[in-house]
Amino acid sequence: MLLTRSSGCKGVREVVDHDHSAPTVRAHGLLIEPGPGSLVIRRAPLAAALEGAGQWDIAAEEIESIFATEGDEWAGPACTIAHTGGRTTVRFHPGDEAGPRRLAELVERMRAGGGQSVEPPASGRAVASLNFVGFDVETANPSWGSICQMGLVKIIDGREVERASWLCTPPPGLDEFDPNNVAIHGITADDVADAPPVGERIAQFKEFVGDLPIVAHNAQFDATALREASLATGTKVPTVLFACSLAQSRAAKLKVKNHRLNTLAEHFGVPLEHHHDAAEDAAACAGIMVGLTRAAGYEGSLMGFVHSTGFTLGAISDERVIPVLRDRSGAGRAMQAKLAQSGAKAAADGAAAPRGSNQQDSASPSGKGRGPAPWQSVATPDTVPEPHPDADPAAELYGQHVTLTGDFEPHDKGELWAGIAQQGGQVGKNVTKKTTILVTGEWATMTSKEKRARELIGKGQDIEIWPASRLYTALGLADSQGSDLGDPAEEPPF
Repeated sequence: MLLTRSSGCKGVREVVDHDHSAPTVRAHGLLIEPGPGSLVIRRAPLAAALEGAGQWDIAAEEIESIFATEGDEWAGPACTIAHTGGRTTVRFHPGDEAGPRRLAELVERMRAGGGQSVEPPASGRAVASLNFVGFDVETANPSWGSICQMGLVKIIDGREVERASWLCTPPPGLDEFDPNNVAIHGITADDVADAPPVGERIAQFKEFVGDLPIVAHNAQFDATALREASLATGTKVPTVLFACSLAQSRAAKLKVKNHRLNTLAEHFGVPLEHHHDAAEDAAACAGIMVGLTRAAGYEGSLMGFVHSTGFTLGAISDERVIPVLRDRSGAGRAMQAKLAQSGAKAAADGAAAPRGSNQQDSASPSGKGRGPAPWQSVATPDTVPEPHPDADPAAELYGQHVTLTGDFEPHDKGELWAGIAQQGGQVGKNVTKKTTILVTGEWATMTSKEKRARELIGKGQDIEIWPASRLYTALGLADSQGSDLGDPAEEPPF
């Protein structure tokens, strides 16, 4: 990136780069967005990875004017922002007429209001082709399939057009109401005594959703709950694609204290008066996703937005729930987009089964042609680090034999392995008779490693099974905002 700074009216500060995959008002490799009382210019993820993170703030009250210059076939258009500290020139790609216009609108809005304005999903600016259903479930007990309430909010062109809230009786055998769950959502067995069974509600869900994707907060929970309730009642599992507002908000690097639903709703100005009512949570989740797209200056489909941020959509099918995953190679997103041309069901049905790093694509016997599968974030790295010889014997993982299973997004296993080894722990690729700790990341079903660990525990081996959050705490990891990665309060139900 070329970045020059100067002060005074004659000075010009230029910000130039060559990536246009990142969201918000996009210039060459930059994201320009409103912050609290300031205009924020920062490097896009690819540019940051290559050149280091960079951010430049211009206080709203210091902005004097903005003017644009046209580009040609060789040089793109540019906008120059005059402010008390000098001038900042942002260059765009050749042919990008919308970018300078959006930046000018953003700057004028900042000058008028001096801060960030938020548009609620029901009344704010339309987002053309952004169509999906916000979804949330409440459960009667810790069994994820024990659904006792569903909430659905239909979003068309970025605006709410329909809402549904349904009580239901949980599947037989999963219908006991746990006091802890009741304390969260307030729904009791008496409340659902005359409600339809969840199997009927799943049929209504299919009719309400149609071919649209769904969005939930920590969507793996809601998607798995829907599938498990279907299986428990003998109802055909809905085939649906889904996005996760939790994953998207974390990836957006918002300036928030945590990524809980109520915190994000407040950040985006989305009403949430009765948290843990399924319909209100679904509406809040939908509003957060719409807010993310508006903040990004994005227009288009939900799949397009999710793909533009580096994720694949998750999928519910008869066989499994495939989680939302970061797709670093782009192969998974390309495959999903191609399948979606034949309809949402084809895209969900066509999602591949998990594969490790040592497995080739069955369609490419030589291992050539396709890039890494979208499951690369859960693949096992090739090199196992040795325990650090000078590790602190008081460290929690010192002397432990640790194996990981599942998805640990946004961390990859190589990063976590290095942290374990730094504390003097011995990393294992598989569960063996030496294993003392198995750490379970997010996954739709019990993995083969966890099954093996539980089998060995049953035979008397001393193995602790940790959630990912405990490993993050042991390693001193947090997300980039220092917030709530692994916070037990963010575990379902929400």
